[in-house]
Amino acid sequence: MWQTYSTDSGLPGQTIFLPTTIAASVKIPVVVWGVGGCSDSGSSIAEFHNELASHGIMIIVNNGPTTRAQTTATSLIAAADWVHKVAGTGKYTSIDKTRIAVSGWSCGGLLAYTASTDPRFTAIGIFSSGQLDASQSVPVAGKITKPIFYFLGGTGDPAQAPGTRDYANLPKTVPAWIGTDNKGHGHAGTTGMFTAPAIKIAAVRWADWLLRGNTSAASFFTNGAEATAAGWTGISSQNLDKISVSPIS
Repeated sequence: MWQTYSTDSGLPGQTIFLPTTIAASVKIPVVVWGVGGCSDSGSSIAEFHNELASHGIMIIVNNGPTTRAQTTATSLIAAADWVHKVAGTGKYTSIDKTRIAVSGWSCGGLLAYTASTDPRFTAIGIFSSGQLDASQSVPVAGKITKPIFYFLGGTGDPAQAPGTRDYANLPKTVPAWIGTDNKGHGHAGTTGMFTAPAIKIAAVRWADWLLRGNTSAASFFTNGAEATAAGWTGISSQNLDKISVSPIS
C-alpha cells in the first residue's frame, strides 16, 4: 500500500517517506537516497519509496517533493545529521539512528559513493549507477569498506557496464552483491526499473537484512535461486558471510 510522503522544517529541501502506522514497540531504520540526475524531485519514484516504507523503513530523499534543484552529497550527510538530532523524539520516537544506509539512483548513486565515508552509514545501495569515467572506478570503488549492493537494469541501462566495473574493482575483503534485472527494465524511473517487481523485492530484502537484521531476508542474496526466481540474473557476490547485523530492537 502506498504511503504518504512528508517534509520537515528541520530538513529543508528533502522528502520523507514513513510507514502509515508504527507500533510503539517497532524500531524503524533509515535509508538516505540520492535522486536520479542529482536533480529529480523527491517524489519522482514515490511508488518505489512507498514500497520500502510499507515494510518498516524510513526513506529520506535528497530533494523536495516537487523540487528539481541540483543536489550534492552534502544533502545526504545533512539527512544523517537530522536523523541523529530527531531520532527518539516526538513523531520520530521509533527511528533508530544507529541503522542508516546510504543509497541512490544514477547520479544519486555517485553521491552515495561520496557520502558513504561518513561512519554513520552502515551499508550502501547502488541502483543503476556506477563510475562513468573508468579512471575513477578504482579510486572510488577500490576504497569501499562497507557492505555494498548493486542493482542494475540490464542492456538498456547505461550504468550496467560502469556498475559492473565498479563491483569488480571493490576490495576483495568487502561484503558485496550484484545483480541485473533480467526483464531489462533499463534505467528509467517512473516508467521502468523502479516500477518493476524485481527491484522492489530486492530492495526490501536488502534493507530488511542490512538494516533490520532479518536473517530470512538474507537468503534472497545468499541463495541464488531465490533472487533468480524474483527476476535477477548476472548474480555475483563476495563475503556475504561477513555481514553480521543483530535483529533490530
